[in-house]
Amino acid sequence: MRRIVLGVILALGALAGCENLSYQREVDAEKQRDAALAHADELAKQVVELSAEVETRKKQIETLQNLGEKRMENVFTVASIEIGRHSGGIDVDKEPGQDAVRVFLRPLDKDGHVLKAAGDVKIQLFDLAQPEDKTLFAEYTYSVKDIGKYWAGGLLANQYSFQCPFPDDSPPEHPEINLRVTFTDYLTGRSFTSQKLLKISLPPKETPTPQTKPAE
Repeated sequence: MRRIVLGVILALGALAGCENLSYQREVDAEKQRDAALAHADELAKQVVELSAEVETRKKQIETLQNLGEKRMENVFTVASIEIGRHSGGIDVDKEPGQDAVRVFLRPLDKDGHVLKAAGDVKIQLFDLAQPEDKTLFAEYTYSVKDIGKYWAGGLLANQYSFQCPFPDDSPPEHPEINLRVTFTDYLTGRSFTSQKLLKISLPPKETPTPQTKPAE
């Protein structure tokens, strides 16, 4: 009798185990199905978004084609640059002599109007009184990514303003330096150059103290 009861218990246990295993498989299958449906929905959403983007690009291309190859002639772009007349040496450290150069730069369109144009700027200072291979005194570069913070816009001035300290806080040897500014327009890729002669106030040179001869 005990054997029969034990056999029944074992059979019921095995049956319950099979039912639990079958139930777990159904749960896992439902989870996988739900995940697959969610993934399919996400892919469908991406297809819709990509289709909309492709359609937008097509319209942009059609618009550009209708405007023609000469459309850039009707866009306000940089035609020249101008160095501001107030550009020149400045005194920053309040010591005798100037120790930096302030450069005002205005990009201009074909009508001479100032544009807040994006581009790369290179500023070079030349001491032309030096030997030919040593005329470049200093060079400063400003990337298109940073140039916006140098723009000074207002009622009386619309221009870029750059403060260029002399290298190692040492002024040039001669009071006249040639300023050359190169602006590369980010829209058209064209480069423009302008130059100006600057007068620099140099610190007074130290005069050697005369040596006195001992009395004989």
